[in-house]
Amino acid sequence: MERVRYHHSTCIPGGPYGDSVLRDQFACVRHPTPRHTDPTASQEGWRTRQVFPVGARVARLTGSRCLRWLRPTVPKEVNFLETGSTQGRNQRHRSIGFSAGVIFVATLFSRLSGFLREVVMAAFFGTSAAYDAWLMASVLPNLLFSSINGAITVSMIPIMTEADTNYSPGSGQRFINEVFTAVVLVALILIAVGEIFTPILVQLIAPGFHGHELELAIGMTRIMLPTILFWGLGGLVVGILQEQEAYLAPALSPVAINMVRITTIIVFGHFWGIQGVAYGFLLAVLSQLFVTLPALRRHGFHLRFRWHLRHPLLKKLLRMSGPFFITSSVGALGLIVDRILASNLVTGSIAALQYSYVLVQIPVGLLISSLATPIYTRLAQHHSHRDPETFRALSLKGFRLVLMAIVPITIWFIVLREPLLRLLYQRGAFNNHSTDISAGTLLYFSLGLPASAIAFYLQRLFFATQDTSSPARFSVLTIIFNIVGDIVLVRVLKVDGLALATALAGWVNAVLLTAKSLRPQRGQNLRLRRTIFALLAGGSGTAAAAYAIRAAIHLNHTTGVLPLAGGLTLAMAVSGLVFIVILRLLRYPEVAELARQLRLRLARRVRPS
Repeated sequence: MERVRYHHSTCIPGGPYGDSVLRDQFACVRHPTPRHTDPTASQEGWRTRQVFPVGARVARLTGSRCLRWLRPTVPKEVNFLETGSTQGRNQRHRSIGFSAGVIFVATLFSRLSGFLREVVMAAFFGTSAAYDAWLMASVLPNLLFSSINGAITVSMIPIMTEADTNYSPGSGQRFINEVFTAVVLVALILIAVGEIFTPILVQLIAPGFHGHELELAIGMTRIMLPTILFWGLGGLVVGILQEQEAYLAPALSPVAINMVRITTIIVFGHFWGIQGVAYGFLLAVLSQLFVTLPALRRHGFHLRFRWHLRHPLLKKLLRMSGPFFITSSVGALGLIVDRILASNLVTGSIAALQYSYVLVQIPVGLLISSLATPIYTRLAQHHSHRDPETFRALSLKGFRLVLMAIVPITIWFIVLREPLLRLLYQRGAFNNHSTDISAGTLLYFSLGLPASAIAFYLQRLFFATQDTSSPARFSVLTIIFNIVGDIVLVRVLKVDGLALATALAGWVNAVLLTAKSLRPQRGQNLRLRRTIFALLAGGSGTAAAAYAIRAAIHLNHTTGVLPLAGGLTLAMAVSGLVFIVILRLLRYPEVAELARQLRLRLARRVRPS
């Protein structure tokens, strides 16, 4: 299903938005084969008599015959799974593995810099009341409105795919300009309302704050509210680039944010304390645009104001963005509720939740996101091209890869949580007490880590088919379950109960998404039981190996950076090897495929020239 080039223009006037169905140079036709083809024609530059679906409808309505005789040049057939599609404005011959590798490397730098940011914050502010105030002040501009960023990014990919398929490049650019205008207008309105009602909003989300702590939270919220605009624009630009399969700049933009934040924490935090960190956050979110906007221009797109907000795709985007926002904000809303309830607990409870939550989100943001992002783009293309068999095969393969990646990491977080926290955080203001209260929250957050990975992947599977209502319904149920669980468990387990409620709610979401999306068709065997059995066996072996090494070298009582790093590396390496061996013995498909590819590469290297 390729873009077909025509060597002369058309006489048919525009469609519903002022576009001709077949444009002067390019017709965005996505039918895999012509309906009427001259069998004697050659492969290159053949002359054909064909009527494409859209053109046929217009010809019938207008009585025109100018669609009948065309001279296209057809490129060679492309294997979508191996080399990528040539859909869109540029031909893109990149495999999913290559794209995932690019995202992984860039995201690795992003996550490392993000974790370094948390280490610097821990060293400067620990689990103090000032840091609790910062975390509550960042609820609206950071947690909630960064979900708007994610919703715009995810919703733009299938919409841009549709624009590539059914609209001209000029119409696609007008659509982007209208989205840009709408984002700016909505963001400015939200900023103005937020600045006016900041005291009321902060008192609602931090009922346990009083006096100086409350004043700090109000002041920092007002400083950071303008980031709403930068988050929205960042989401728009990243969505366009990802649809173009340009993953490097979007993956590097968080690196820019984190590096600016680290610098401003050290410099501004030293001179102006925690309020300096708020100003640094504002500059950091702005800095992402300096990374992504040049990449956008290189792909031929420009952001300009367009006040004629009537593009049909804009209306579709608005309809889709609401459910997208609900779905993408589940984690943020759950964390907001956790912080609201934790504001009534002992000092440091909010900080403990933050440090643990950041840690468990690293594998989701690093591994799962790197894997799911190129698969999501490819799935949207297969759905647009009506290729259900390839869509289903790729979605199942991605599901198995996600589970294979997340299970050993979950085991490590559970078994090795205390030495891990001491190695990563315990320095400066982060003391033994901070490690103790963070270890409990890390344990319970880790129980929901596989659910977070499954939900992250399966939500994008729904989004690729433009089904936004199902994930939105499941997200509402998840939020309700999370709030009820928080209220019940916080009375029993205090701050640990908040983390456990979040984990249980994540499993509710994951089960609902799995039951809906991976329902087998008639006569089809998805072999999910075999997959789950293999992962349970591998996870049990991983846990036994990690626990045995932890006990043998007394890792829970080890101190010092080098001894802790060496012990953790040994425990993870040995237990990870056990996991791979067990999956290989049980013939887990992706492990067998990886082994086959390694054998082929080794054979090529040792083959005599």
